[in-house]
Amino acid sequence: MTSDVRRQRRELTLGIAIIVVLALGLAVSATGYLLTRNAGLADPPDAKPAPEHSALALVEPPGAPGPSGPFTLAALRSTVSLPQPMVDVLTTAGMTDGMRKTAVRAGVTIGLYALATGDPRGAVRAYGAGVELQGLAADRDLSLEGVTVYGTPVGAPLARFGAAYVLYDRVVVVETAGQGDAAHDVFRTTLDRQIELAPPSDRS
Repeated sequence: MTSDVRRQRRELTLGIAIIVVLALGLAVSATGYLLTRNAGLADPPDAKPAPEHSALALVEPPGAPGPSGPFTLAALRSTVSLPQPMVDVLTTAGMTDGMRKTAVRAGVTIGLYALATGDPRGAVRAYGAGVELQGLAADRDLSLEGVTVYGTPVGAPLARFGAAYVLYDRVVVVETAGQGDAAHDVFRTTLDRQIELAPPSDRS
């Protein structure tokens, strides 16, 4: 065996070893990231059977009732206010029906939505991207496994909180807007009741 052949084999072996080490390192890093991202989040109740229709997917919000009832995709584009990236996904994937329940309590506006769609995961991701563009950030204290909560920074003149999660073939959205602590407290109470009624079916 010539020295050139031996050198080429050594270089090939070294190259393979480096690739294996890098691959293992990436796998360990990815696992650590996922564990860290989900660490400390509370577990919601076990998933329940899928609701028969969207109205049964939502609790009644506390306070004085506001505009509520079923709505279509056309209404979602024009009169129902949800983040545009989410509307885009629902338009592309299709939305077979929508239900809205709203109320006002202690000056806080509450909005609950159940939207049947062919891409609930995509709609949830788009909701998060949309509210982040509006200045909201993930709030780990309020979030649960499968339910990322977003909120305005502390001290913002108008506080806003929102979350979207997968409920089988639906997306459920919970939102509040109002003054500081009131918006926070009403959101927590409403989300707790909503999760108790219809826990997320997807915890990823």
